[in-house]
Amino acid sequence: MAEFKQVDLAAFEQAARRGRQASNTPRAISARFDRRTQKLLIKLNTGIDFAFDPRLAAGLSDASPDDLVGVSVEGMGSTLHFPRLDADFTVSRLLEGFLGPLDWTRREARALASRENGKRGGRPKREAAAAS
Repeated sequence: MAEFKQVDLAAFEQAARRGRQASNTPRAISARFDRRTQKLLIKLNTGIDFAFDPRLAAGLSDASPDDLVGVSVEGMGSTLHFPRLDADFTVSRLLEGFLGPLDWTRREARALASRENGKRGGRPKREAAAAS
């Protein structure tokens, strides 16, 4: 008879939350630097392809084409890594830098704040307003 292992429900719920968050936030599927057009090309899980001149991005403006060629996608698609620059850029911040603040970046920040508050016992209590 097959034995069943006890499932850690907390770990399962954490993994499920991470999966839901990943599906709500644009993630990079692939990234590469095109020498011909001098653009960084990023394919997102949303079906959108995003291309930009890296000279317009803070932290990449002084990079040579050779520095940009080895870009890789890391962290479940949330980060672009440039090994020759020893630099990482989050996809959400790159998109926000060109497109302005987007709702999913605020959702991501709220979810992070909520997780941190949960580790400390929940949302901080509001102090009662002082009587005048």
